[in-house]
Amino acid sequence: KLLLIMLESRPITPIRDGWLEVRVPENVMQDLWGMIDVASVDAREKLAGNISSSLNLDASDTFRSFIAEATEDYQRNFNYKPCQLVTEIPREASMQLHDLWVNYQYQTEFNPSHVHFGVFSFVIWMKMPVETQDQMRLAFAKNNTSSCVSCFQFEYLNLFGGRRTFNYPMGKQMEGLMVFFPAEMNHLVYPFYGTKEPRISVAGNIALK
Repeated sequence: KLLLIMLESRPITPIRDGWLEVRVPENVMQDLWGMIDVASVDAREKLAGNISSSLNLDASDTFRSFIAEATEDYQRNFNYKPCQLVTEIPREASMQLHDLWVNYQYQTEFNPSHVHFGVFSFVIWMKMPVETQDQMRLAFAKNNTSSCVSCFQFEYLNLFGGRRTFNYPMGKQMEGLMVFFPAEMNHLVYPFYGTKEPRISVAGNIALK
């Protein structure tokens, strides 16, 4: 006879890191488009992207309030405490929006793996000209088990120091979605193909001030 053993176990997950997905309210999206319409100052010299155009944005009060709420929500969910590497920062310093910009990414352009300045960062997708599922049907991407064409990707290490990735396929469903994450988290954007329209996204950083 087989001896039945009642297994008593409890999974332990010591790492409690991650990022937020936030659906941006319509009034905030309208505010962003208004900021984009009047943007004119080149932001590329401070960015890692290999893309045609990045412009600084002047944040509205509505957007600043929205980002402040997202910052508080992240800390509630993950209890994330920024490292106080700069001792000159006063104790009464608070986390505030530091910079904000819009990216115009055209076909074949990309953002290499990089991190941001500050404590937190975010990306909001405004306009998506292609669908990742269609990009995966391109001749060079067919039958590729790890194709990342047109994707946004997070990179991180697991408990054992092994590299892990998380892909966001791009498409219309991403318009109006924000990902909010620690600024030290590596991320990258793969190129897309087959259209002359740009992919438009907004990004920014939150820092202690």
